[in-house]
Amino acid sequence: MRTLYMNLLGEEKRIAVEEDGKLAELFLHRPNKEEIVGNIYRGRVVNVLPGMQAAFVDIGMEKHAYLRREDLLSFTEGASISQLVHQGQQIIVQVVKEAMDTKGPKVTTKIEFPGKYVVYIPSDSYSAVSKKIRNEGKRNELLQLGKQGGFVFRSACETAPIAHVQAEMEELRRTAEELQERSQEKVPFLLYSSQSLFARLFREIPTETVSHIIVDDRLSVRELAERVSKERVTLYTEKENIFHSYGVEHEIEKALKKIVWLENGSYLLIEQTETMTVIDVNTGKFTGKQTLQDTVRKTNEAAAIEIARQLRLRDIGGMILIDFINMKNDHDKETVRNLLISALKRDHTPTRVFGFTALGILEVTRKRKRKSLRDMLESSCGSCNGRGFVSSSETEAYHLQRELLAYKGTDYEAVLVECSPEVQAIFRDSRLQEALTVEVYFIDSASSAYHIRHMGTRQEIMQRRL
Repeated sequence: MRTLYMNLLGEEKRIAVEEDGKLAELFLHRPNKEEIVGNIYRGRVVNVLPGMQAAFVDIGMEKHAYLRREDLLSFTEGASISQLVHQGQQIIVQVVKEAMDTKGPKVTTKIEFPGKYVVYIPSDSYSAVSKKIRNEGKRNELLQLGKQGGFVFRSACETAPIAHVQAEMEELRRTAEELQERSQEKVPFLLYSSQSLFARLFREIPTETVSHIIVDDRLSVRELAERVSKERVTLYTEKENIFHSYGVEHEIEKALKKIVWLENGSYLLIEQTETMTVIDVNTGKFTGKQTLQDTVRKTNEAAAIEIARQLRLRDIGGMILIDFINMKNDHDKETVRNLLISALKRDHTPTRVFGFTALGILEVTRKRKRKSLRDMLESSCGSCNGRGFVSSSETEAYHLQRELLAYKGTDYEAVLVECSPEVQAIFRDSRLQEALTVEVYFIDSASSAYHIRHMGTRQEIMQRRL
């Protein structure tokens, strides 16, 4: 079962997922960084590239969306992209991957409408039931419900009343029909939004797996209680930030470091680059009590379990190469590989574990849906020509707002903050002052981090600012 810690006060919303007493996943939402995965647009094909078997689609974003030939509903083996779409064609697409770096969002014409209990795929003529539902009676009942095709029944259906499942099926059908009715809107046009933060969260974290939610926003308690039950929701009312109080902030700081220490004294070294992530396993302080082979196996087994958690926590996607400590025994290699596969079952992001190469490197790929935790919270360091990373200006601005929110109800009228012009601009443009009871005055700094220099009356701050 899972415990969710929700830091919803302030403009940046943060939700931490704890499993077995450890931070397993982090959801971040910033108002100026709208997540568009799941959104459906009516766009226009602006370029067709037969050499890449892909097309670019204008969906109204800064960068054109990328559409592969294989992601077209009309795709047939052997057909060229130029036979399937043409420049200027209007087309309905759904975003499956956020824009990253220089690349625009990735889209598909195979539209899906995900719900709590089912996923509706209007173009599909078949229905399927999650393998996790093992009750044959329930499986047959669900398949009968979806006999007209197009539904994938999630594991949450196993304990849900059939009436609730039917109601959601009808709602998703209506949504799809309404989308078709709106498909004549001028392009580019947003036809369907992927809904609220909570809706997206609980599509990935089933409510039946949540034992407790601790949230610091009183207005959110009612909606959460309706989703998971009143008994499982607690309002956090202390002055200290909820993430600090429950140790989540410290775990986030650790998740941004390259070295991860394991309980037995061994450690992982995680190197993220633009093209791939390399993870090196080291024995460190762990010497074992038996043979060298036994020490190596135990270290690699502990590493496999922790690597699965780190990939999910850091939201690392793309190609991943894991350099376990050399194992001469093929049985030990397969044991470690299977342990990693088993530990990854909790991860809702599709991940594939291949085999060991001739050099003993285990190859893994994890679907990249959005930016990694590091890329969300940090930026390249200008002082070292991009060789290192520092807290980004956005992260500093939201952190400053959270710290100043703790001064609600105090006698302080104003605060003097030293920070970079970039942090000041984000603080101003995102209107972070509006939620605060203290007035913020700035002085410039070359540092990427902010520093609170003084708090007091407006007159005191104005004098110190001069």
